[in-house]
Amino acid sequence: MSHVRKGSARVAGRRQADQGPHMVRKKVFFALAVALMVAVMVVGFILENSVSPVVTRLFGTLVDAPSEAAVTTTNDSARALASEVEAQGAVLLANDGTLPLSNDVTKVNVFGWASSDWLGGGSGSGCVTSVETDLISALNDAGIETNTELTAMYQDFRAAGKRPQTLSSKPEESSVLYEPSIADRTCYTDELLQNAQSFSDTAIVVLQRYAGESNDMPLVQYKVSEKNGSVATDASRTSLDLSTEEEALLAYVGATYKNVIVVVNSANAMALGALDSTPGIDAVLLAGYTGQYGAEVLPQILWGEVSPSGRTADTYAYDLSTAPSYASASNHVGAYALADGLYPADGTQNGNFSLPEGYDQVSYVDYSEGVYVGYRWYETADAEGFWDSVSNEHGTGYQGIVQYPFGYGLSYTTFDWGVVDAPAQGSELGDSASVTVRVTNTGSVAGRDVVELYYSAPYVPGGIEKSAVVLGDYAKTGLIAPGESEDVTLAVSARAMASYDCYDANGNGFEGWELDPGTYTLTLRHDAHTVDNAEGATLSLVLSQGRQLPVDEKTGVQVSNRFTGQDATDGVGADGLGTGQDITYLSRADFVGTYPKVASTRAMPTSVAALNLYTDEERAADDARGATMPTTGARNGLAIERNGVITGLGRKLGANYNDPQWDSLLDQLTVAEMEQLVTNAYSGASPLPSVGKASETRELDGPAQIESFVPTNPGTGFPCAVVLAQTWNRDLARQVGLTCGEQAAQRGLSGWYAPCANLHRTPFGGRDYEYYSEDSFLVGQTCGSVVAGARDAGVYCYVKHLALNDGEAYVYRDGVYTWLSEQALRETYLEPFRTIVEDFGGTALMSSYNRVGAVWAGGSEALLAGVLRGEWGFNGVVVTDFSDHTAYMNGDQMLRHGGDLWMQMSGGSLSSNPSSASYVSELRRATKDFLYAYLDARVANESYVDATGDVSAARPRSSAITTPGLTLLAVLRVVSVALVGIATWRLVVGIKKKRAEKA
Repeated sequence: MSHVRKGSARVAGRRQADQGPHMVRKKVFFALAVALMVAVMVVGFILENSVSPVVTRLFGTLVDAPSEAAVTTTNDSARALASEVEAQGAVLLANDGTLPLSNDVTKVNVFGWASSDWLGGGSGSGCVTSVETDLISALNDAGIETNTELTAMYQDFRAAGKRPQTLSSKPEESSVLYEPSIADRTCYTDELLQNAQSFSDTAIVVLQRYAGESNDMPLVQYKVSEKNGSVATDASRTSLDLSTEEEALLAYVGATYKNVIVVVNSANAMALGALDSTPGIDAVLLAGYTGQYGAEVLPQILWGEVSPSGRTADTYAYDLSTAPSYASASNHVGAYALADGLYPADGTQNGNFSLPEGYDQVSYVDYSEGVYVGYRWYETADAEGFWDSVSNEHGTGYQGIVQYPFGYGLSYTTFDWGVVDAPAQGSELGDSASVTVRVTNTGSVAGRDVVELYYSAPYVPGGIEKSAVVLGDYAKTGLIAPGESEDVTLAVSARAMASYDCYDANGNGFEGWELDPGTYTLTLRHDAHTVDNAEGATLSLVLSQGRQLPVDEKTGVQVSNRFTGQDATDGVGADGLGTGQDITYLSRADFVGTYPKVASTRAMPTSVAALNLYTDEERAADDARGATMPTTGARNGLAIERNGVITGLGRKLGANYNDPQWDSLLDQLTVAEMEQLVTNAYSGASPLPSVGKASETRELDGPAQIESFVPTNPGTGFPCAVVLAQTWNRDLARQVGLTCGEQAAQRGLSGWYAPCANLHRTPFGGRDYEYYSEDSFLVGQTCGSVVAGARDAGVYCYVKHLALNDGEAYVYRDGVYTWLSEQALRETYLEPFRTIVEDFGGTALMSSYNRVGAVWAGGSEALLAGVLRGEWGFNGVVVTDFSDHTAYMNGDQMLRHGGDLWMQMSGGSLSSNPSSASYVSELRRATKDFLYAYLDARVANESYVDATGDVSAARPRSSAITTPGLTLLAVLRVVSVALVGIATWRLVVGIKKKRAEKA
């Protein structure tokens, strides 16, 4: 054995000597190079097929990136525009002549803890990333000195920036009111108070409310009034009432200071009655959430450089419980009994708390107020004498109920209106009616005015439910100098004045849109309650015979009940009638007897429980629907883009959803491509290489700021949607859409998860700051203008949330059953979406978390296929909201019932059946819907630039997206391959050299 070992050692030694140290190093170098190449290829494959799509969508940049100078110019313009929105959207609610302040006032005390933690936006996907200018810094920048000792006390009481995010907290955590008691001498020391009086005789008091996604504002108050104190609960007041500490502070300041101005930093309508009844309160300015920089114009308003021209977008009532919707607002959400095991009380976790918790109930909300929302309730109740017995410290009747009507706002100047053109009194109502008004500035400073046109349709007790007044049109003037005039024309169509009679309440045998015969009254108003006194400000028109409207006026498609009765498309009527739930809807014929009661626990009907989740049986039935199997994988050589640049074919298809060449293009798609697109829609859309779309598509939030929710490269933070609505200025809204679209395009975004067309059904909605108003017309016009502006910039808007996500159901928005009449659904909640689609060219929508009746909105065939695509002729793309629970927000249900893209990251997949012609046809439709919206935006951008010559609005030619990670990966691939090549060459050369030496 010893001999063998010695022989083996000699052989090995000879081999090592033959190889030499150089050959060993070459082999090691070759092995390492091959290992690096394999590692790069494997990691690259993993990144490209898993992490990379999300990384690209969140952090990607344009290959064809704009210059820094262009981005800076856009950002500067955006900041100026944001300030203009605040200037026109701030509402002067009260003024005894104190405002504007004299230029002699150069020092002010700013009271209220909220002044030290100013809000630019709410919490959640509609947030802004930062507040660069708050009220105090704005005052200081304007040369106004503020009391730093007072501010330091507030900062010591509680530091700024410590609010919890509403998406990870409960209302009792996020809705806490912080305000030190004015009687607390550890905060308000005698010296501090005396110094403040010596500092200035002018005081500003800031009132504020913080709200956000996933939590409604609670119906009780949570508050802290002592430094480091615990949270106390005041069950006698809601979170939108003033607290006892705020009232005491107002009383002290009102009694102590010569000039007292209250600034309201809230997007939710508050109960502000104490501002009327507290002596010494001189003026009130509603600022709302001001965005990053918008607060910089507040000193200009307070000192009179800008005359306020904003108007309220909501009704401000003294007592918020006087609205019938209060019965189901916030934590008045109802619960179904014995529903354990049904979604979401089936073990599903609510991930929107600081720690996940299982859902403890299956919830419902009854929109039992019907069409009587906001001012449509308050004005109709007044017309019916509902408030006649009211007498309180604020007044009698309506005056004791409503503090600031919808559409209300004061100015530093005065205006006179004169009707210069209108139909003759008593003439027959045609297809529309228009009124031209001459607005003359009769005051001493320049200002803007808002003219509001309302209509009143004939009402028969027990007939079709109708509001006493409804906003029909509005116009905002330009800046009018003293003594100057401007003519504005307002118009309302007969179709707009029609009611949706889903129950044939007038007994004429027709169900659908119709106008009853009788007198239609048009009134010019300064707000929803105040009619102008000009001659002709009230105009009566006659409809001699009733008029039925069986088809959609824009598409000509038959309109019929889809959510009512036993024949409801989704299986159960959205009104819940006939299911045994005993829902009573408010009726103008008997407001007292039908007034909604606070929600309670009730049994879930079997027919409703059967629709709790989409089942395999339902999917199989949907797959069995008749269809012709589409062609896939064809090689027709067609492309919509080349290197990210739109082709002539892309332009042609983007201009016409029905162009015949769509079929040849779509034939090239593979099933795998389409499935990847449909199921992988978080923050963007997947490539479709077979048709030339080789890159990921970026699509991100948020409504007030591009890329705010995932702040990789955020744009400018604008004042919130409520402030924009309060401008009552369509042109300004369109400019906001254009500018946000430009910022989106410069960051490589093609789609924008915004704006929002839901309503302020109640003041307690957690996302009211993201929504525009309580009125469907004002919402549709403002939101539609933003959508049209963004489309001009080449960006499609996923308008949120179709439909009925008008509150967060306290904390139960996920899966909440929402019951309402088809009349209320169509007239109130769908009308803004119809306006956006039919009048403003909207091509993208986002569905909602809640149910329409018993069925998830994102899977409602009645809503998506019936109304949206059928009646309205919508040809665009519908994406789900974020699907964190895929059994409920089910991709199969979505796809087969009219939806397109499934926004989820839970690994959910479609229950694919590639042999089902119906399934593949729906994939093809969904892909086409997306591609059309994608291409339409680019065509619209080119058309806008060509028509206006505004080259700054032209989006980058190439839509191709890359990320530093992908660039580095590509470099590593090249380097690794090169190293393997070099190592191979060196190894081959070494081997040849050795062989030559042996020879």
